[in-house]
Amino acid sequence: MIKKLLTLTILIFLISLLPVFSQSNEELDRFLSQQNADVSTSVWLIYLSTERLPYDATPEEAMNYLMNSDQGKYFSEKSAESSISYKEFALIAMVENELPGGLMYKIFKNPRYAARDMSYNRWMPGDIKPDSDITPWDVTTAISQILTWKEANR
Repeated sequence: MIKKLLTLTILIFLISLLPVFSQSNEELDRFLSQQNADVSTSVWLIYLSTERLPYDATPEEAMNYLMNSDQGKYFSEKSAESSISYKEFALIAMVENELPGGLMYKIFKNPRYAARDMSYNRWMPGDIKPDSDITPWDVTTAISQILTWKEANR
């Protein structure tokens, strides 16, 4: 039952992200067919889900937005196509969704503590190590979990 609900939530989330523009559809198809999630598309999905960028924005625009943000310092040596680690994804997801964190996250606001809080709150499926690269499925599931939690805790 929980798996069906999770699958339905992910499906609804993905459908809500698919604007009429074919570029977005092609980008999602490309992203979901990858073995590891890349930085630009993962960040793009987070920014779309939080409405930081318009739906017709591209992953390149999301990457530029990231590099000009406070979190950009953690990605200065990464290219848009490089794999994103769990702790990097967790930091952006926590900051952009304005999620509450534990004491250490509130004090330091760094990727390590963001990953710990995402795991503790079960916003990321499974038991993933902070330095591990994540899959596109992990990204979409985590965003779906976060959006579901935010909706329930308004």
